Amino acid sequence: MVDSNKKYVAVCGLHMRDFPLNRQLTDLQAAYVKTTNTASIYKLYALPTFPEKPGLIKVEDDGYPIEVELWELTYEALGKFLSIIPSPLGLGQITLEDDSTVTGFICEPYIISRSYDISLYKGWRYYRSSLK
Repeated sequence: MVDSNKKYVAVCGLHMRDFPLNRQLTDLQAAYVKTTNTASIYKLYALPTFPEKPGLIKVEDDGYPIEVELWELTYEALGKFLSIIPSPLGLGQITLEDDSTVTGFICEPYIISRSYDISLYKGWRYYRSSLK
């Protein structure tokens, strides 16, 4: 269960450890907490962006548990982090496998029709590994 007194953000792509945008979290003194999964109510898409990024979408049916990393940071750092997130991505509430909710990356649904469904990989890290 997530401690509601702490500020967490769940990331599911380029902000994860060992990916290029992770420094945006570490530069804000964010601390890695753990790797976990979302509840099975999401799909993950490879977006047609450069660089390619994932987009997490909540669905009514046929969802998957998607791997995310939880990072702890201050409210001030969370505000700074939010200000650098480009559309079609944003931050919203996501549900984890233990039914707790945290702030995490979400994606605007308009772009899904031009994106590739990678939900079967159950995470960005696994999808990217499959491309090698």
